Amino acid sequence: MNFRSLGRSNQAQWTLVLSFAAALGLLAPWAAGQSMPIREKIDTGWQFRGINDTQHPGVGDWHSATLPGEVQTDLQAAGLIPDPFLVDNEKRLQWVGEQDWEYRTTLRPSTSTLARQHIELVFEGLDTFADVTLNGQPLLKTDNMFRVWRADIRPLLHSGDNELRVLFHSPYKVMSPVVAALPYILPGSGYEVFDRAKGIYPVGHYIRTAGYEYGWDWGPKLVTMGIWRPVHIEAWDDARITSLHIEQNSVTAQRALLIAEIEIEASQAGKMSLDLNLAGSGSAAASNLHYHGVQTLDVGVNHIAIPLRIEHPRRWFPVGYGPQDRYQVSLALKDENGAKSLDLAEEKIGLRAVELRRQPDQWGVSFTFVVNGIPIFAKGANVIPMDSFPARVTPVRERALLTAARDANMNMIRMWGGGYYQTDSFYQIADELGIMVWQEFAFGGGMVPGDTEFQNNVREEAVQQVKRLRDHPSVVLWCGNNEVETAWNSWDDHLDFQKKITPEQRERVWQDYVVLFRDILKSVVVEQGGGTPYWPSSPGADFQERANNSHNGDMHFWDVWSGAAPIADYNKVETRFLSEYGFQGMPDLATVRAFAGNEEDFAAPALANHERFLHGFDRMKHYLDEETGPAHNFASFDYLSQFVQAEAIQTEAEHLRSQMPRTMGSLYWQLNDCWPVVSWASIDYFGRPKALQYYAKRFYAPLAIAPVYQDGKIQTHIVSDRLEPVSGTLRLRVMDFSGHVIAASEQPITIPALTSLSIVPLDPNSLANFDPASDVTVFEFVANHETLASHTLYFVKTRDLKLPQPVIDARVTVAPDGKGYRVRLQSKTLARAVQMTTPGFDANYSTNFIDLLPNQPVEVQLNTTASLSQLRAALQLTSVASAVRPTH
Repeated sequence: MNFRSLGRSNQAQWTLVLSFAAALGLLAPWAAGQSMPIREKIDTGWQFRGINDTQHPGVGDWHSATLPGEVQTDLQAAGLIPDPFLVDNEKRLQWVGEQDWEYRTTLRPSTSTLARQHIELVFEGLDTFADVTLNGQPLLKTDNMFRVWRADIRPLLHSGDNELRVLFHSPYKVMSPVVAALPYILPGSGYEVFDRAKGIYPVGHYIRTAGYEYGWDWGPKLVTMGIWRPVHIEAWDDARITSLHIEQNSVTAQRALLIAEIEIEASQAGKMSLDLNLAGSGSAAASNLHYHGVQTLDVGVNHIAIPLRIEHPRRWFPVGYGPQDRYQVSLALKDENGAKSLDLAEEKIGLRAVELRRQPDQWGVSFTFVVNGIPIFAKGANVIPMDSFPARVTPVRERALLTAARDANMNMIRMWGGGYYQTDSFYQIADELGIMVWQEFAFGGGMVPGDTEFQNNVREEAVQQVKRLRDHPSVVLWCGNNEVETAWNSWDDHLDFQKKITPEQRERVWQDYVVLFRDILKSVVVEQGGGTPYWPSSPGADFQERANNSHNGDMHFWDVWSGAAPIADYNKVETRFLSEYGFQGMPDLATVRAFAGNEEDFAAPALANHERFLHGFDRMKHYLDEETGPAHNFASFDYLSQFVQAEAIQTEAEHLRSQMPRTMGSLYWQLNDCWPVVSWASIDYFGRPKALQYYAKRFYAPLAIAPVYQDGKIQTHIVSDRLEPVSGTLRLRVMDFSGHVIAASEQPITIPALTSLSIVPLDPNSLANFDPASDVTVFEFVANHETLASHTLYFVKTRDLKLPQPVIDARVTVAPDGKGYRVRLQSKTLARAVQMTTPGFDANYSTNFIDLLPNQPVEVQLNTTASLSQLRAALQLTSVASAVRPTH
């Protein structure tokens, strides 16, 4: 790779565009100023208390607080409330969100900090209505959880002790009177309820806070308040860098045309020098770009644009399509002579071209993500907040979740709009792992106010968040909201609301929606987003026609599960991109025991409070009756619900992949949980994978076989996400459950790149001695003596299979490399969906919920902290046959 390196001798080739904001005033000559800005965390010495609380002993006293944090986590740490996640404690803790809270700490600035010309207090996140004072003087009044708030504290700060206080107002106290006075109350997400006796109204969609705090069909209602993101002081003198962004105007394999967009705030006019470095990492490590130049600044904010050209750039690709090369960008700001450092900005970027391709074709209008010219079939899941208390989410938890997605062959996650924007580290990890992020603005389900104050608040939020995330190559889409548009058009409560208001009011509500999601947010993304596409709503059709259709835009499908339709209906779905569909399953039995103890009565509070879908347990029982037959005990119910969940999502995922290129995305609902709960997640709150997570690794594999038995025929597709054709042999065996082969065939096949290849349908009914209840079809695609893909296909529902009760031989040994253990499983008869568990301790399996074919051993890698003897004693095996029929 070659960069066009530009130094002092050819500065004329650089274009410098300067624009200046209002003067800040002259405080001191540059030469007399200090050097680098000071950044001091304010994360110690904090205390909190409830305001005017007389009903809860001790709450009105000052107690230690942890920052970042939320009121509930501080209350729990102080021993003032029980764990909100256990049993039904949540219901008894609603008072926490209904009263005001105050936080305080003491600032003791250093002499060097006090000597600076500018001193700012920066809150990276306040949830949500807060009054901030310093030494009794007002600093800030905040009303948006998602914005960074800054205040000039130079005039108020003095040596010694300075008291900083943050008073949080209950959103109910602030907004309920406002909502009550409106001519009508906009429909929200549907999870908030009126309590007029207490003066509480549905307010979540009227304010800029995370909607899921007010309850969802997978999450608790825990209305948080607190300093949920870090706090720090920034002190500086002459000038500071306020923004560094690399605009990617054109990125191809031949060249990248970029612009370094820089914002520098200066205290006074004068000259300064810039040192810009661009250094490759990974396979781009050998290439570097350096620029040095002297420029004249005016007082205020100076905007500088520097065009860059990189020959043969190393590009960032989604995982599976190429490397995740990135470049380290650093900008050093110095005085004119380069002797004194004034500021340094750094970031890591990835060069890539991204397009949401929307072209007319024989099926309607395409919906395809194209990265670096490659049409990508998006494989992944929806991600909700990782905790009801977001300050508890660490980079370790972020990495664990995103790594689990990558290891399950996912290349995209959809950051659902009812939560909050993730931390910088989250997107850095996504960049590193090659996981594309469908990022939604924080709107989920409720209609939006249309007043100017609300719209301006959202605009500033969007500008801050888009500018923060625009240089992450993983962010490939900004979406306006989750289901707000389709809610307006089809949800019963929204339709009832429309009947109760006048036509003029209906039009006003709709136009308020259009202004925000077609105009305001789109303009922010276009102006600030660095070329990342914008999509108004999910599901949506870009205002071209009614949302959530099969031929234009993305789609959500809930006939199966929510509508209780048969799982087989998944094979009827026609869509351009399915961004949401889901099926519930129980979490790991150890997780159930963690929040409910040994309770096994589904109607008991401990269990009922952790199933938020209306009649969710009954719905699971319905599908078990239909698919497997009833479980014979609670543990079997837990296992079978996971099995049916995994089988259901596999049905849809494989169908969607088989429809490529008509369909170009499968994002199931959901990857994770925000608390221990019964839900649609494939990984529970404690990070324990369900059956679905193991299935996903198989049905999202780069090379996959997707067979279906319909109308007496086996219709098979072989799906490839590989960039080159693959040649091999497709082997097919029809065998009974004891291993007797009824029929076998082989055929050479070449699978084209990036395609779904249809195989000639097969008719198993023509086979002698064929019994659909006792036979299975085994597919294997083999190349160079290696099985690249395999699949088992059954001909009737699991409940109708004549499954034998398997006797499984399990042998546990230390892995040959000494890292972890190896489990060798073998059965003389077919064993359906064998699950390995180790009650008493957690273990990580390379695969699980496995179909053991007769006399064909399977080896599984297993990692755990247990010893070999402990593992051998604890290992338990469950199969479908043992779950529906007691073994003794």
